[in-house]
Amino acid sequence: MVVFDSEFLKITYDEKLNAILEEWKLYFGPKVELDTFRKPLLTLIDTFKEKNLSKWLSDNTEQTRLNEQDQFWLEDEFYPAIVKAGLEHVALVNAKSILGTSIAKNCLRNLSTGLDIEIFNKSQPAQKWLATLGIVPK
Repeated sequence: MVVFDSEFLKITYDEKLNAILEEWKLYFGPKVELDTFRKPLLTLIDTFKEKNLSKWLSDNTEQTRLNEQDQFWLEDEFYPAIVKAGLEHVALVNAKSILGTSIAKNCLRNLSTGLDIEIFNKSQPAQKWLATLGIVPK
């Protein structure tokens, strides 16, 4: 089920994996920031809560570099909200700048030591890993 789809980002609920999949797209338009960046991610959290999920795949391969305000928003608002919503298993797909993936992993680890976080270079192995977890009810 498609939750959000635009020229820069697609968010889906994968029923087979019982997970939210976030995939940033190669995009050459105006910089995606502030409300344009945040609103889809708030929708992601709403769907995560609504479906009572515990698994999230974030494919940042094509995500552009974030401005400082949005990076702080992720760290201060988004990550705590998704952890509070019941996040247990995270598959992070490396961005072209691996630093962003490391920041995400460290922020999530600081919020909850019980999170199961794996980093991948491609989305397919990340999806396979989530599939091995089966449907994890909360």
